[in-house]
Amino acid sequence: MIIALTGTPGTGKTSICALLEQHYRIIDLNALIKEEGLHTGKDEQRGSLEADMDALQDRVDELVTDKTATVIIEGHLSHLLTGIDGHIVLRTRPLVLAQRLENRGYPPQKVQENMEAEALDVILVEAVERYERVYELETTTTIPEDAALEVHSMIQRLESGDYEQLSGYLPGRFDWSEEVFG
Repeated sequence: MIIALTGTPGTGKTSICALLEQHYRIIDLNALIKEEGLHTGKDEQRGSLEADMDALQDRVDELVTDKTATVIIEGHLSHLLTGIDGHIVLRTRPLVLAQRLENRGYPPQKVQENMEAEALDVILVEAVERYERVYELETTTTIPEDAALEVHSMIQRLESGDYEQLSGYLPGRFDWSEEVFG
């Protein structure tokens, strides 16, 4: 089973995956893009690499050869890949997200862009438009250990086909637009 763990930067993907790597194989998309040059260049204004999504898809397909094991594809672009069996979108209140990104040294423009993306559910909407099994998990006040346990439980339910038990994670539970747009 292939699970996309996605969300706006700063929602906890990397922290959660660090705790889940004892249970699952983790493929870090950001690392692949940087280490293997799977990009078309750098967006100087944003200070980020522009992923070559076709090359990234091809490389992920090469890496996921064992279809019997569960693999987590981690990254804010993972929901754009094909062949995903379930999506978990991590969500964080925009004002908390902004603080996390500022603590990482993100420039103000990038902080604002990510706050707006979170308030407008950009990643969630993109995932829902492409796939049937999309779930969201709020990580605003949850410590990484508890969030990892919850993600692990969600994945176990996906693996067993117990989708009814995931109904509390269905998309559309959060509206944080007023935090950003007043």
